[in-house]
Amino acid sequence: MTASQPPVIEHKPSFWTRPRLFIGVCVVVVAGIGGALYTQDSVKSAATLVSTTQQPAAQIMAHKDYLEVQPIATTAPQPDRSLELWALPAGGTPVSLGLLPEDGKGIIGLNPRQQETISQPVELMVSSETKGGSVSKQPTGPTVYQGALAIR
Repeated sequence: MTASQPPVIEHKPSFWTRPRLFIGVCVVVVAGIGGALYTQDSVKSAATLVSTTQQPAAQIMAHKDYLEVQPIATTAPQPDRSLELWALPAGGTPVSLGLLPEDGKGIIGLNPRQQETISQPVELMVSSETKGGSVSKQPTGPTVYQGALAIR
């Protein structure tokens, strides 16, 4: 190197520049996909179930493949009983949608047959069944709550 030429300094990008850019792009993509999936899982229909004395007891929100149960003023079943949710299609036989969560709040997964049953307005009914649900696949106990599932 001669005294008349300044030293050449190579400027290399920081090691962290590329990974930060990559992570930023990944966050944006994941957020976009998550947002798209979230909007597809909106509530399709809902029902407010009332007791036999017409007091609000539970809110049911139907999503694509599950039901979300929110208690309003539920009573716990007797220790040897379970509360089972039924769809009562007009002119059809009752279809079990599953057992209500023991604490009243939770999620009930739906199979394709159940999804099809609630894809139209139907009456919902909760019956008190033997522990674990009806063995006959039909409601056998007394009606505890009921209400119409309205499509949104």
